[in-house]
Amino acid sequence: MKRLLSLLPAISSVLLLSVLAYGSSRPRYGGTVRILLHDRVMSIDPLSEEDHPAERDRLAALTFETLTTTDPAGRVRPNLASFWRPDPTKRTWQFQLHIAYFHDGTLLTAADVMASLAKSNPGWKYSAPDRQTVVIETPTPTQHMPELLAMPRYSIVKRQVDSAGATTLIGTGPYKLSQWQAGERAQFSVNDDYRNGRGFPDTVEFQMGVSLREQLLDRQLGPNAAAEVPVDQLRPLEQTNQALAVSRPADLLAIAFLQGDSSSRPGRKPVDPRVREALSLTLRRADISNALLQRKGVPASGLLPQWLTGYEFMFPAATDLQRARDIRADAAAYVVIAPIMLAYDASDPLLRQIAERIAVDAREAGIVVQPYGEAHVNSKTARASINADAVLLRLPLESVEPSVALAQRAEDLGLGDNVPAILGATRPEDLFEDERKLLENHRVIPVAHLPQAVWLNNTVHNWQQLPTGEWQLDQLWVEGAR
Repeated sequence: MKRLLSLLPAISSVLLLSVLAYGSSRPRYGGTVRILLHDRVMSIDPLSEEDHPAERDRLAALTFETLTTTDPAGRVRPNLASFWRPDPTKRTWQFQLHIAYFHDGTLLTAADVMASLAKSNPGWKYSAPDRQTVVIETPTPTQHMPELLAMPRYSIVKRQVDSAGATTLIGTGPYKLSQWQAGERAQFSVNDDYRNGRGFPDTVEFQMGVSLREQLLDRQLGPNAAAEVPVDQLRPLEQTNQALAVSRPADLLAIAFLQGDSSSRPGRKPVDPRVREALSLTLRRADISNALLQRKGVPASGLLPQWLTGYEFMFPAATDLQRARDIRADAAAYVVIAPIMLAYDASDPLLRQIAERIAVDAREAGIVVQPYGEAHVNSKTARASINADAVLLRLPLESVEPSVALAQRAEDLGLGDNVPAILGATRPEDLFEDERKLLENHRVIPVAHLPQAVWLNNTVHNWQQLPTGEWQLDQLWVEGAR
């Protein structure tokens, strides 16, 4: 696993060359950086059940920090913690804190860290030998705790509740949230007292739910520094040599079957495992990747991409219509096979096209899939009650440490019982076996791995995009920003 991760520096260098190569002007302070987001973010709370968690985490990273962080080469680095050490069992980890201050001017202490982490993971035990030391004890061995704590959900957040019951979220990051219109607009002002040095722009502003139709027609971003771009809209920008930052195929596109009982999903019963297997055999993953994803995605057979683990190719993903028909016929002898209601994010036209293609492929084996648009499919709480058999999900990759990434994906897919074993895996073959078990009953059917893409103005410098697609904007600056 370490050998595979050692390739990330070279990978990241290739990805960032197009972003960093142009322009050699010296960095300048001041001005406003404007970024256009495709989706609408309703909260920057790292623990919120957000429909678009990747976008939430991009905004939250400006304000909140984690104990550790990951650099563009995929290496874990100190952040709010200056160093750490485990005991021999990897069940107890000690973290020493840097001197850092919240945006309200108060000193970050071990008590603040424990209070924040207790909300992120109440199953751990926390103690503080002194004001600047935190000890975390886990029920089972956790081999990669520093990589785990670099994930956005473990951001250190101070939550202040006023007399009216309203909660204010306070962080230690390079920017402070100064204006907020949920789902519409967010503005962040520079933290002049940030311990790692003041950011270059005075303000970073996000506009949400933006259509890029006019910008794509003109091939110009105008006054905007950057914009998210769906993968099916990248080709015209590439053909005109626009500056793009494109991550590795890291997001997982998958069909996740819902297992709720009739009380949570009236009239719906879990889809028979044989029918799920048959559906998987009907998918033409290569056609979906080549046509609908414009060759920017890659067919997926596992939950983690091949470039991260090196073993995804060992999971079967071939189309076999005759076997799918045989398995469906066998299932029909024992159960009534009802149409499969497949929900997808109603705000994403690309997911609608893919869901419709899945339905066309399934029909060739006598399986009826009925796609329909639904809000909040990415929220686990909302998924428990929607009237569907399955959902088409797009899940971001939250770590380049495979065991941490797999554990998070298992949790996002409602397979959290497997997480302790995954986090305790010490060998690649152990992790492979854990992933195989997650896939063996076809509760999750991988479809494709997708990159995340950003269109950059040629005045933008030091835009850093991690292999996962996450942004690090603390060194960002823009020529002539006003």
